Amino acid sequence: MLILSSNLSKIINKAIKVGIIASLFLLIGCSTPPQTLKLTQQPPTNIPLTANIKGVPFYSQQAYYCGPTTLAEIFEYNGVKLSPESIAPQIFIPNRKGSLQLEMVAAIRHQEFLAYASHGSLEQLLQLVHQKIPVVVLQNLGLSWYPLWHYAVVKGYDLETQEFILHSADIENRRVGMKVFERTWQRAKYWYVTALKPTQSISALNDFTYISASQDLISIGKGPAAIPYLQQAIKAWPENWLSYFLLANYYFEKNNITKALDWFEQGLTYGDNQSDYLNNYAYALLKNGDINQAKHWIEQALKISPNDVNVIATQAEILASQL
Repeated sequence: MLILSSNLSKIINKAIKVGIIASLFLLIGCSTPPQTLKLTQQPPTNIPLTANIKGVPFYSQQAYYCGPTTLAEIFEYNGVKLSPESIAPQIFIPNRKGSLQLEMVAAIRHQEFLAYASHGSLEQLLQLVHQKIPVVVLQNLGLSWYPLWHYAVVKGYDLETQEFILHSADIENRRVGMKVFERTWQRAKYWYVTALKPTQSISALNDFTYISASQDLISIGKGPAAIPYLQQAIKAWPENWLSYFLLANYYFEKNNITKALDWFEQGLTYGDNQSDYLNNYAYALLKNGDINQAKHWIEQALKISPNDVNVIATQAEILASQL
């Protein structure tokens, strides 16, 4: 059996923003949060002290449109020009007066970019900016009992002044101290998302998160767009079996068994200890008429996972083909 890849008034709101938030920033300025402290004590040595990505467009944000606005900025940077107003119908939820993270990610995939979303770190933001990748971050500019969620684009940093450079709300190239930034980002669990093209450097990223995001493109019917991302993943992380597995499955499900077998065989050195990998490889061999090799690899899969129902079903199908 093949395993298929398959709110209060405006007055209070204004008071919060102007009064309490200003007081909060003064309070949090008194202590240094952990990641900022680490960066100031041990700044990374493999990146310059300052960086600012050129060519990131700026759109002045309309009320509650921080989601559509930040997406418009990173889309245009990547070559797709869409206004915030044209993006808003896809992601803006009127009764929530904002956009949820899931909608942000889905809108990126809709444009056939890889939506890389994760819970990151300040150092990772520095590395991404250094690699000329602008990042949308989720911040809570309010308090735990009165959150004010906001998306901004991180496009630069200055380690000498300990600041990040953001496109935020109606301020272009806004400089925010790292201590303040970390506090607001920390309250959003350090969540960020970025839209990637297959040609961009991915050395600062996590391999499984990147590969999983590639599979997400396949899952929504954008397989051809996912292929170059998976191929890029193999270049970056050649020993990760999952990229070969997903490529092979994709071509198998498209009835291109020859190409599926090619990808299975390219990754076999790295996937030969994964029962799912061997199961699907054996199944593809069976469909290609190579019964002896199919028997060999399903037996190896059974040694790893003797009770796996998919592996047992594949073995039964292989044995039945000899009757």
